Amino acid sequence: MHRAAALLASAAVAAGVAGGASGAVASRGAQSTWPSLSTAGPFLLADIQDKVDGHWREAWRTLFPLHRAVAPLRTYVRCERETPFALPLHAVHVAAVRRTTVHVPGVAQPVAGVAVTVHVELEWYGPRDPIVFAHTFHLVPVDGRWTWLLSPGRYRLYASGGCGAPSM
Repeated sequence: MHRAAALLASAAVAAGVAGGASGAVASRGAQSTWPSLSTAGPFLLADIQDKVDGHWREAWRTLFPLHRAVAPLRTYVRCERETPFALPLHAVHVAAVRRTTVHVPGVAQPVAGVAVTVHVELEWYGPRDPIVFAHTFHLVPVDGRWTWLLSPGRYRLYASGGCGAPSM
């Protein structure tokens, strides 16, 4: 999970969402479309690992449907390969998972989802002095499975046809 650190740093800047799904997005009362809450953390960790390992196609397949429309597979894979991770990931673990409403770029109204808080350690000057922080990512259930979201900055970047680091 070395490259996950940079991924998490980048993803921390880039964790968001986009709108109107081709599948059913769970609303507050539609509990039957929700995957088990206990699977949200493992889903996010697997997604992070796919990205750290450079498995961009696999990561894209679990991206929120409207975000896949904004960042088509070929474009997404090319762009993400061109964006290197800044620091190696030393460790990441799930600290908390809770239901919440999520503001999704490209979607007018907030949608029901979950907030997954992870604790991250990035290698800096070796394992003695890691950079440690917590970050909260948001997931949205679609058709009974979790999907991850582009950050607002990444969403804007892809929506504008750009690639690489998002502008602040």
